[in-house]
Amino acid sequence: MTKVMNYFVNDWNTNQYQNLNIRTRGNTTRTALGTLTFGFCAALIIFAFWNFDQYDTSNVFVFYVDTKQTFLRTTSKKFVSFGLDTSLLRNMKELPIMDERFINLVRHLKPAFVRVGGTAADCLFFEKTHKTSAKLLSPVDSQDISNFTITDADFESLYKFTIKSELRMIFDLNVLIRYPNGSWNDANAKDIILFAKGHDMDLDWQLGNEPNSFHHVFNVTITAEQLAKDYFHLRNLLNQAGYIQSFLVGPEANHIGDLNQGESYVETFLEKDKDSIDYVTWHQYYLNGHKAQAKDFVNLSTFYYLPMQIEHMSQIIDRSKKPISMWLSETSSAYGGGAPGLSDRYIAGFLWLDKLGYSAKAGVNVVIRQSLFGGNYAIIGPDLLPNPDWWISVIYKQFVSEKVLKIIPPKTSEYIRLYAHCTPEITLVNHVPAITIYGMNLDKSFAKIIIQGIFPKLDKNLKIFVYTLTSDHLTSRNIKMNGQILKLQPDGKLPSFHPIIFNLSQVINLPPLSMVFMVIHGVHTPACIS
Repeated sequence: MTKVMNYFVNDWNTNQYQNLNIRTRGNTTRTALGTLTFGFCAALIIFAFWNFDQYDTSNVFVFYVDTKQTFLRTTSKKFVSFGLDTSLLRNMKELPIMDERFINLVRHLKPAFVRVGGTAADCLFFEKTHKTSAKLLSPVDSQDISNFTITDADFESLYKFTIKSELRMIFDLNVLIRYPNGSWNDANAKDIILFAKGHDMDLDWQLGNEPNSFHHVFNVTITAEQLAKDYFHLRNLLNQAGYIQSFLVGPEANHIGDLNQGESYVETFLEKDKDSIDYVTWHQYYLNGHKAQAKDFVNLSTFYYLPMQIEHMSQIIDRSKKPISMWLSETSSAYGGGAPGLSDRYIAGFLWLDKLGYSAKAGVNVVIRQSLFGGNYAIIGPDLLPNPDWWISVIYKQFVSEKVLKIIPPKTSEYIRLYAHCTPEITLVNHVPAITIYGMNLDKSFAKIIIQGIFPKLDKNLKIFVYTLTSDHLTSRNIKMNGQILKLQPDGKLPSFHPIIFNLSQVINLPPLSMVFMVIHGVHTPACIS
């Protein structure tokens, strides 16, 4: 049997890659021609890396992976998930949930949750027929906060979209329908829940969106104590309706770690909650979409914001003494719909990929990206073509599993941010364990990466398959893998991802402002053995 290994020699000066197509035959001797070919190819590779060594040795960064370790922690298999803003339901005809092109793009992101939620969730009513109301704008950001209705047909079409896409829906119920005494009026929620159950819909649930900010958005206040009662009430409703196995997640707070102290709202909610929620949820954005500039997306100080927020939330959960994990249930680079010309471009990928890496390492169970469609932060454009963060999400799911490993960086590696996981089963070669190291070079100069601590189980000539992501411009909508623009095949299938293959002992040279996925096959790591 003939096995084919594609080796690629890179030339960063010309951005060209040469496929050397080295063939090896099992249980046969090489022919003279094969030997000459191998020698020629090896010479080219050695020459290429001899050129790499001409770069300044001060830009060498050694990362250490202990292959004897057990995994650091695990995330959900739906760790990378996505949101559809409820505001899109105001005009269902403009939402492409019946377009096969959109369904195909979303299906490539499985497994995942798709959360239907947002500010408009607390304006939504479920009726058999549409009703309209006068338009009302929020005094904060002028978004439409008028009430609107969706019909049973709308809800069913939304659910069918998630089934066709092979994603699991989370639906955010309206918590602002209140009785005069301030308690939650559950009548409309019951209608939705019973309709869903009557049509054998399997989904998960939320109640309200950013309740700690209701006073600023709706001029209404719901205390954390009251919200905890409402969640307990909803949990009972779901159990009675046959949704005892469905997740209920909350409280959907924002303003974590800033002057508005959203974490104090979460802390009180957890104190009063009677074990009604399965995960603690909160929202995270780095920047103001109306003010953000390109430099903010690659400024190290921006990257430090998320770790501080996660630490605040971790402390709150620890103090609650409840065995519960957190979700980032709505998150992107910039709030207010994203930063125009930035949040849906290559430059936004650094914050997105780093968020995935750090969140997994820090114990976040699920990260829900805002959004699949709509706004300036969408991963799928209005032309139904994928934006760079769609590709990053797809590649992440291809090469990164839910098992998180510990990787030790050098002390001077602020601009080189790498994370390590076991490689998912779908990417393994003959079921042999592998690890994936991924991250980025935020510096404006090349960086040499050396991976240490890995000892091959089967082959002393262990290979690293390297997939480097770049773009011609930081604000480009295109993204390249090893120099080739990523595009879907004409039939909508993913293209083949061709690596540059290194020996473990070789230096990996990362271009300025690039991202990378490195898959090391054949690594004997207890954590990664099924």
